[in-house]
Amino acid sequence: MFFIGIFGIQSKDKVIKEFHNTVCPNCGRLSRAELIETYNYFHIFFIPVYRWNFKYYIKARCCNSVYVVDRDYLEELKDSDTIDFDRVKDLYTPNVCSNCGGAINPGFSFCPHCGQQL
Repeated sequence: MFFIGIFGIQSKDKVIKEFHNTVCPNCGRLSRAELIETYNYFHIFFIPVYRWNFKYYIKARCCNSVYVVDRDYLEELKDSDTIDFDRVKDLYTPNVCSNCGGAINPGFSFCPHCGQQL
């Protein structure tokens, strides 16, 4: 955030749509996913005046995998109830436990969710 006196620049994340009963391509669990819009904006007296740098992501709630959504697929995705994961790019996929499917830190020796040795 950049703020001087009466104006400044900030970034914002906003959930546009939530998808229920989505099978995560990373961990294979039935979960929910969110379509997230991020952008920067210039404000005067905390009133947004100009917005730029729009980016769209899908985040799976089960393992926190993040996928980048292209502009050509965005409008179709807003009208749909399902996600075609072949049309999005994998941005961040955390390491996943082979036993329980929980997200884990790569430096861990044991899974914090089930206790399985990695």
